[in-house]
Amino acid sequence: MILFAVIALVVSCVEEIPLESSGFEEAIVIEATITNEVKQQQIKLFQAFAIDTTGPNPLSGATVKVIGNSEYLFEEDESGIYKSRDSFAAQPGINYQLNILANGKEYESELMELLGTNIIDQLEANRIDYRGENGVAITLNNQTSNGTANYYKYEYVETFKFNSNYFKVNDIILIDGLPVEVPKQKEEYTCYRTTNSQEIILANTNSLSENSVNDLLIKFIESSNPGVSNRYSLLVKQFIISREAYTYYEILKELSSSDNLFSQSQPGFFAGNISNINNPDEKVIGFFNVSSVSEKRIFFNYEDFYEPESIRPRFVPFAACEAIAPSIPTLIVQLEQDAVRWSETTPGGVLLVVPKRCVDCTVFGTNVKPEFWVD
Repeated sequence: MILFAVIALVVSCVEEIPLESSGFEEAIVIEATITNEVKQQQIKLFQAFAIDTTGPNPLSGATVKVIGNSEYLFEEDESGIYKSRDSFAAQPGINYQLNILANGKEYESELMELLGTNIIDQLEANRIDYRGENGVAITLNNQTSNGTANYYKYEYVETFKFNSNYFKVNDIILIDGLPVEVPKQKEEYTCYRTTNSQEIILANTNSLSENSVNDLLIKFIESSNPGVSNRYSLLVKQFIISREAYTYYEILKELSSSDNLFSQSQPGFFAGNISNINNPDEKVIGFFNVSSVSEKRIFFNYEDFYEPESIRPRFVPFAACEAIAPSIPTLIVQLEQDAVRWSETTPGGVLLVVPKRCVDCTVFGTNVKPEFWVD
C-alpha cells in the first residue's frame, strides 16, 4: 500500500492546517508488479482522494490485463484488488505491458522485462545502538549479480511470538447471568502478530566496484518493542527493478519524508511509466514493474541478545494490570462488555480481575501458529 500511503501521510501530517482542496485533480493510483514466481499475480487500483477527505477509494469495475507472450486477464478478487485468472510467471526475454480500462479511460504502461536475477545470500541479526536507540538490527547481503541487476527494492513481513502478561488457567464467564469461575476457554497466553513493511527500502549497486548489496539495514527493532520479547521472524523479499523504477521510488521516498512534505512537487505529480493513451497529460500515480524476486527468512530468540531473566517488553505495562475486586453488579457489566479476565480467587471467595489486555494476548495478535513457524 506504499503509493497511496504517501498520499495518506500528507493528510495525517497537515490535519491541523486548514488546507483547501479546490482545484484537486482526481488521479488513478496503480500498484502493479508481476514477478518470476508462478502464482496468481496481483494488481491494485485506487482513486486518489482530495486532502480534506478520508479516502483512499478502491477502484472497482476495471478491466485489467497484462500482455506478454500471452494475454493474461485479471479479475477483481476484492474491492480494488485484481488477480490474474491463471497463475503465471514472468519469463526472461519477453516484453510485458499493463493495460487498464477504468472510468471510460484506457491506461497503458511502457514495455517492461525481467532484468536478471540475484539471490539474497544472508540475513544477519545483531544487537546495536542505532540513532540513539538500542535494539536488534537485521541487515542483508546478496551475491554478486550477473551484471544486469543493479537496482533493488525490498519488502518484508515481520512475525513475532509473544506472551500476555499473565498465564491463567481459569476464567470467569456468566452462567444464568452470574459470574462463575471455569477452566480457560481458549489459548490466551501465547500469540503471534504479523505486519507488513510500509517504508520504501531501496539499494543501488550501479556505482560500486562489486555488484552486490552489503550490510543493507532492512529492519531495526528497538529493545522496548514487544516483538523481541520471545521469538521473532522476518521474511525479506528482494525485487530487481529497472533504473527508471528505482528513480521513481527514490523520488516517492523523498516526497514522503516530512522535510519535503510541503514542497511544490507533491506526490502524484511526477511521472511513472503508466499513462492515459488518449490523454497523456492526465496525472497517473504508479509504476508497472516486472521483477525477479528472491526471499529469505530469519529467526531469532530473545535469549540470543538479552539476558533470559531480564524484564521483557510487553504491550501492556505491568503497572496497568493491578488486580481489583469489583462488586458483583459491576463485574457482571464488565463481563458482558468482555473487559476483564480472571486473576485469582481469594481464600474468602472474592473474585479478582484484571483488564482483558493483561491476560488475553489475542487483543494484540492471533493464537493461531503460522504454518511457516519453527520454534
